[in-house]
Amino acid sequence: MANPANSTAYRLPDGRLAVNVTEAKTLAATDCGYVQNVIYASGVVTVPATATQGRWVVRNGGVPATGGAAGTGSDGNLIEVDCNGSDTMQGLNVSGTASDGKKLSNTAATAKVGDEIVITNTGNTDGPIIGDVKGIWAREA
Repeated sequence: MANPANSTAYRLPDGRLAVNVTEAKTLAATDCGYVQNVIYASGVVTVPATATQGRWVVRNGGVPATGGAAGTGSDGNLIEVDCNGSDTMQGLNVSGTASDGKKLSNTAATAKVGDEIVITNTGNTDGPIIGDVKGIWAREA
């Protein structure tokens, strides 16, 4: 199933608008303002090149249980946030050494439904900035 358009957005229990990410997705400016609720196993979301400015929230929605409510799923789902190979994800609260082209991972061993990370492209050519982090996220080695 392809990633649905933002017209399929729904409200998470906390009131924020979300769209379910059901396969690998590269974010665009039109995705700003929506929580990207990743609900497929080993999900990958790619942040656009720094020229595309915006702020994106990527949430671990878990792998949905059959018949489960929207935005819910099971813990232990690996989620990765990738960036352009020449960009470095910058910011605090993420372990590991910052370097170009490294993914951020909400690893399966520690992942919980609701873990999320906020990534912002400001136009800074060094790369996106990591904002708020919920859960345990680590840089690719």
